[in-house]
Amino acid sequence: MARSPRPGKPGHARSRAAASAPQGMPAQGIPVEQAIDLAYRHWEAGQFPEAEALCRQVLAVLPAQPDTHHLLGLMAHALGRLDLAIEHMRQACGQPMAPAAYFSNLGELCRRAGRLEEAERATRQAAARDWLAPGIWSNLGIILQEAGKLEDSARCLQRMLALAPDAPEGHNNLGNTLLLMERSGEAALRYGAALILNPLYADACSNLGKLTAALGQPEAGMALLRRALAINPRMADAYLNAAELEAGRGRWTDALNWLEALRDFAPDNPKLPGARAFIVDRLGRIAEAEVAAKGKPQ
Repeated sequence: MARSPRPGKPGHARSRAAASAPQGMPAQGIPVEQAIDLAYRHWEAGQFPEAEALCRQVLAVLPAQPDTHHLLGLMAHALGRLDLAIEHMRQACGQPMAPAAYFSNLGELCRRAGRLEEAERATRQAAARDWLAPGIWSNLGIILQEAGKLEDSARCLQRMLALAPDAPEGHNNLGNTLLLMERSGEAALRYGAALILNPLYADACSNLGKLTAALGQPEAGMALLRRALAINPRMADAYLNAAELEAGRGRWTDALNWLEALRDFAPDNPKLPGARAFIVDRLGRIAEAEVAAKGKPQ
């Protein structure tokens, strides 16, 4: 998620509420602006209780203070409280001078919650506030990709790359959109470009491996998947892609071995039960397949 500079730092888009804040706080006896800055410092140091206490004291004086709601949103997200994080981020975006990063963060939180319409609205507002921020266009491209608006997604990701051509994540994300648009050759070029920029980019390596196999080069595809796992041995998608590749060649035992390796460290992966059930069924282990399909441990 995007992080904006701390309130009061150079380049920070201050809200009108912050600019007109009272100079004192009853509990701490320090200016509101200083209290907000100190809260962000506590947050960055991992001192959540101290940061939250300062935020609550600020809100007691200025209930709508956007920088404070933004920080509370970041903390709520870090603690796994996504709905609360979204509510705070909405309030952070409620002031006319709220910076683009706040809208971008709201969009990302809504995307993670599956609220794609709100995610798109918020991120478009972020782009309207800062047309030159590559990360905002990247986020918008991913949201549109997940919403099935593939042409718009590709345009946003291309704009992102026009602003940051050396960003491997941009090439990889555009490759994902192009693949969904059934433009496999262009997708492969984007994955390759991502790997040229960052040879240790496991996601791009796995994506290219799966696509290479699908384009009729299974051995080259498997080599790329093994390379992805050498970079990141706990990359779940690479194990699933390898299992799918081997299953496509009728190598059911090899496919199952990849899934067993995934289960060793990620037994709760949501894709694992269905994939495992399919393969053990092909191996003739019908009863085990029925259990695997229900996601129960073996």
